[in-house]
Amino acid sequence: MTDAIDLRQFRYFIALSETLNFGRAAARLFISQPPLSRQIRQLEDDLGVQLFERTRTGVILTAAGQALLPEARKTLAQAQKAIAAARASAGSHANQFVIGYTTVLDRSAIPDVTDALQQQFPTCRIVVKGKHSISLVRDINNGAMDAAFIGLHTETRGLTQQTLKEEPMIAALPARHPLARKRHISFQDLADQPLFHFERRLNPGFHDHCQAFFDSIQFTPATLLPEPDDHHILLGLIAEGQGIALLPASLHNVKRQGVVFRRFRPQDQGLTAGVAVAYAGDNQSPVLRAFLDLIQPQS
Repeated sequence: MTDAIDLRQFRYFIALSETLNFGRAAARLFISQPPLSRQIRQLEDDLGVQLFERTRTGVILTAAGQALLPEARKTLAQAQKAIAAARASAGSHANQFVIGYTTVLDRSAIPDVTDALQQQFPTCRIVVKGKHSISLVRDINNGAMDAAFIGLHTETRGLTQQTLKEEPMIAALPARHPLARKRHISFQDLADQPLFHFERRLNPGFHDHCQAFFDSIQFTPATLLPEPDDHHILLGLIAEGQGIALLPASLHNVKRQGVVFRRFRPQDQGLTAGVAVAYAGDNQSPVLRAFLDLIQPQS
């Protein structure tokens, strides 16, 4: 038994306490189940008590677990306040402000306020990084990033999120594909076509959003192809005739020879994507406040 508890263990414990299922907790934390199980066992060993009772469908909290949960939440909240205070006194990340953006969407869909922000805070270094949405969320939670433009439907539990833009998904087709002759297409047109799609581990929230829509219209693609991380590579594969992809409408702005974009018929619309900004609500940086003011849609 030891008093040296890792805050990460508290985060894992809280996630499991709220989901009562190792699979769902691991998905929320963007990790696999084995490290989650190891950390929970380590926490129980360090405390010298059993926190969960394992069942056939998941877990339930023991009396010790129920006693720990509110205190663990308070501990994490206090740690976040301490981080915010340190950042504020140091001038926000030691005079640095880090903005992230999702690489899934075209940059034209993301507000570019870097220059305006730099003018307001000339002595602050503005850093911009592109990553997958779940990596951006992880960086904010870990204190490595101040704010990020992420894809809608990404899990952001513990962060503040504001939707900036929502748009329909469209189909990207090889220019010589028979469906390219149509002005609008249906999802049933795609049922027997090879469809690029991403793995759930890359963004469980958005994956489940798409799957729920597919289930609602009874759409089951016959062939799923692994979707590359970079949409420029994806468009290249489509141009070669290797498959079809569903993309946010803003990617229509990306011109690629051999690729055409088609919208869905009105009765088949409903699957959407979009952009949100995520940040830690307790981040008191004046640069963050100015950043949030700059990205608000103009009336």
